[in-house]
Amino acid sequence: MTATSATRRSHSGGSFMDSGALARTYAACLAVNLPLLALMLIPQLMRSRAGSEALLMVGTVLLLALVVGAVVFVPEVSAKAAPVGTHWHPGGARARVRALIRESRRTYLWRLGEFVALYIAAQGVGGLVAWLLPHVADNPAHAADPTVSAWTIDYPNYAAQAVAMYVCICFALAWYATRLRAESVRSTARAQHDG
Repeated sequence: MTATSATRRSHSGGSFMDSGALARTYAACLAVNLPLLALMLIPQLMRSRAGSEALLMVGTVLLLALVVGAVVFVPEVSAKAAPVGTHWHPGGARARVRALIRESRRTYLWRLGEFVALYIAAQGVGGLVAWLLPHVADNPAHAADPTVSAWTIDYPNYAAQAVAMYVCICFALAWYATRLRAESVRSTARAQHDG
């Protein structure tokens, strides 16, 4: 085996990160999570100033459901976009994740923690975009007519924030799935070595 082939094997065979698999999984995440983007583009469901507290509660529940669903199913998205052998393939990736949880809960929790950290960073990116492109302002008409909303929403700025957060959340999902994929490759290699 040459040094080049050994390096290639280490990059694709369960190293820290397979950049090709990450890129393919990221592209797939951007496509399959469009319902999340659609929700984030509705300010009435995401900002109490644009709607009401009741609508914000509905939006928050929907957001939580979509994010949790994305976390649960992103291993299958990864397996479709970047399969590996017989152990990381569509229809079997979630079972591999469950096996990882049984075999090494700490490792799985580290991977989940990486997703959470990147998800929080996505919120930070959203805050930065909102600071650069403010999307909420006082409504001067409210002083003369209290029945008019106290706030106005600059929708293009709001949409820019939502899109920035969406691309970051999809990256967090792709990172999480690709790291689980690498753990699956390592686990399989260890089992074959021990066997």
